[in-house]
Amino acid sequence: MLERLAVPQRSRWAALGAAIAVAALIAAFVYASAGDAPPPRMIRAAAGVAGNLADLDTRSDPDGVVFDIETVRVYDIQLSEEHLQTLDRDPIAEQYVPGAVVVDGVRFDNIGVRYKGYFGVLRACFATGVNTCDKLSYKLKFDHYLPGQRYHGLKRLNFHPMSGDDAQMREILTYWTFRDAGVAAPRAVYAELRLNGEPLGLFTLTEDIDDRFIADRFDDVGLGVLTKEWWPASLDHLPNLVERPRDTIARGPSDLSGLRAFGAALNAAGSPAETFAVLESYMHDLDQLYRYLAADRLTDNWDGIVAWYCTPECRNHNFFLYEHPATDAFTLIPWDTEHSWRGISPIREYYGMPDWDELHRGCETVTVFWNLEGRPPYCDQMLHALAMQGWERYIAASRWLLEEALPEPTLQARVNQLSRLIDPYVRADRNGPGALAWQEAVRDIRWEIGQRYDYIAEKIADWDRDERAPADD
Repeated sequence: MLERLAVPQRSRWAALGAAIAVAALIAAFVYASAGDAPPPRMIRAAAGVAGNLADLDTRSDPDGVVFDIETVRVYDIQLSEEHLQTLDRDPIAEQYVPGAVVVDGVRFDNIGVRYKGYFGVLRACFATGVNTCDKLSYKLKFDHYLPGQRYHGLKRLNFHPMSGDDAQMREILTYWTFRDAGVAAPRAVYAELRLNGEPLGLFTLTEDIDDRFIADRFDDVGLGVLTKEWWPASLDHLPNLVERPRDTIARGPSDLSGLRAFGAALNAAGSPAETFAVLESYMHDLDQLYRYLAADRLTDNWDGIVAWYCTPECRNHNFFLYEHPATDAFTLIPWDTEHSWRGISPIREYYGMPDWDELHRGCETVTVFWNLEGRPPYCDQMLHALAMQGWERYIAASRWLLEEALPEPTLQARVNQLSRLIDPYVRADRNGPGALAWQEAVRDIRWEIGQRYDYIAEKIADWDRDERAPADD
């Protein structure tokens, strides 16, 4: 481990308001009647779904052009005054308007353009009725008006403003860590965004999770069921699951019978051991799930699967589940990871929320930001079983990640790499943190990374000392 620096003097809570805004996505679930069960997925795929994947040779940026981490590409969004006014009249509606984008000298017309963020970041920007954010998130949808239109095989581009991250690299570093852990995770790079030629500043360009992504990552060419933020152990709160009428939830086949069967099996489990057996049966690769947890806890992705907000039902968010068509087994995919690498975790240190493995602290809810009630993550049936029944597998995954897949010096070298790349862009960004705040934040993230490595190393050392798993008492 690198020698640790003293805790930076400036307050680490200054960015908390921006960091927690996305947490409001917990209120964004929409219910509707499921109706009769649809036909089997593979039958429906043969009837037409496979047509969406006919151009498998142009999957999700197969040549690594878009997601080249060494290149900061310029994307110039073109909108008429009429369509820009349409967006601004109801910015939180997330409704597309026609537009174009010019990149590398090539113009793509008839694309869908909208602001993104829905109930979380976007609504926080307009909470007072006017825009209080220097930057907004954008989504470009190339096939919204022309179904066959692609950009290097991609249907959508997501531009995130890094508003709560003065270091301008947390999302990129976190997805990078998940991929190093062997997890199917989006790629993320930097981009310079413009609107009708006017610079908006430096953004993160994050790969979309859709059939393109799935076809690129799994050998079943993406013909399974992809859902967003439907946790199998919480389906009793979502009795009428259907595809939400929004293109960010389920893409491709929408047969949810497998997800319901997973949830029913969990509901029938009477103990952590029985729950663990269900997970062994329904998860595509349980060791991969532990690698997911290892990356999630190393990065302190506190607003992901371990974040449970109660409104009044308690749910987590910022993940996708993919059901593989041949096996009906599931793979977990991370999403919205910008609230990570916080050496002093705001959710734990500021509000007193237990970590996922602190089983002895009870299940009383904890009041967090916006006076929301949060539930300790270990009170979730699945996380509880994963900690109690497979702790040695989590320790093994964490040890491998820290010592072999991603030693701390490697990650610190990536901080250097990204800093050198974006230095001129940060200095030129009139809507960014500014050079001095950015430099201080980069120093802080180095310290924060060190704290996280030490935090996980201590858990490994505790296991090596007595091989005791977390327990309820």
